[in-house]
Amino acid sequence: MKIAIIGGGVAAFEAAKNIRSLSDEAEVTIYSREAVPPYRRPALSRMAAEELADAQFYIKPASFYAENRIGLELGRTLCAIDTKTKTLTFDSGVPAHYDRLLLATGSHCFYPPVPGMDLDGVMSLREYADLQKLRARLDAGVKRAAVIGGGLLGLELAQSLLERGCTVTVIEGSSLLLPRNLDEEAAGVVLKRLAGIDNLTLRFGCSVKEVAGKDGRAVGVTLADGTCEADLVMVSAGVRANIEVAAAAGIPCNRGIVADSCLRTGVAEIYAAGDCAEVAGASYGLYDAARSMGSVAARNLLGEEQPFVSQAYPARLSVFGVKLFSAGKLAGARSETTQDAAAGTFRKLFYDDSNRLIGCILVGDLREAVKLQSQIIPVRERA
Repeated sequence: MKIAIIGGGVAAFEAAKNIRSLSDEAEVTIYSREAVPPYRRPALSRMAAEELADAQFYIKPASFYAENRIGLELGRTLCAIDTKTKTLTFDSGVPAHYDRLLLATGSHCFYPPVPGMDLDGVMSLREYADLQKLRARLDAGVKRAAVIGGGLLGLELAQSLLERGCTVTVIEGSSLLLPRNLDEEAAGVVLKRLAGIDNLTLRFGCSVKEVAGKDGRAVGVTLADGTCEADLVMVSAGVRANIEVAAAAGIPCNRGIVADSCLRTGVAEIYAAGDCAEVAGASYGLYDAARSMGSVAARNLLGEEQPFVSQAYPARLSVFGVKLFSAGKLAGARSETTQDAAAGTFRKLFYDDSNRLIGCILVGDLREAVKLQSQIIPVRERA
């Protein structure tokens, strides 16, 4: 049986690895449009400031794929899927055939629909090729940077840019810091820790009107309430699933490629996993979720009926000397807060009306993180 996997992220890797561990007979091939083997995508922001060892960046060395008889076709961009003949068409013009197909095509950065996003100097950091372009910019001496989007990745990127000698302005549309990962109380605690960092400006509740340019190059960002000078504008304003090829092939898509709990799409023998998948109406866009989906997809591609079960996937961040962890639902019937300002620690637990733990936030001291995550009541059990 020929199993084709489209994508080079953690979902694709986990699927291929688990297929091989479960079956000696299946022929499995990963087709990735990137030029490098699967890597830990969250490490890209860190790599902007420092070179990580291959063992820290790549999920497995290149030799792993040959040793485990996993085909690895790099630089292969999927152009079309013929679901009737089970044929894949790539930009190289060389087709491939499959018996079963896993779409793990990932996602791309969302660019706000404002003027100037096509200027030279406006970039995102989503793939290894983006990292190479960013490093070239920084090596050329860029000194003023703006980051549009103050989420986890935006803050990690801001730290790396500061370490490379830039002055950095982070522009966030929400009035709160990390609204998806912190409640208002915790956000206030973390913001105090970030205040006063040299060459870092955090602007909240700001609406971007345009990226200003001169001679085709970005020179700043125009906001509803002012301007920000910048030779480099990094966009970190969320992602959108890569669904275009699937939709053109007649595979049902919504925000993502629509899949059931067993990751089956609306077309026989085709499955979806990772950032591109919309599973039972939910899109995750999380590394840990993609990894879990890849493992589940492997079993189902081999004929099992194992459902993907969502967990309390955590958010982790370590920037500017501040460490935080959050998981689950950050609101409930009641909450408990403990704080030690001198030690720089904050802990908040959220409970439902049956006194069951449904979420947590930790700042500074993360030693309880794994234990608390394991105690959080899964979403499916909260009703």
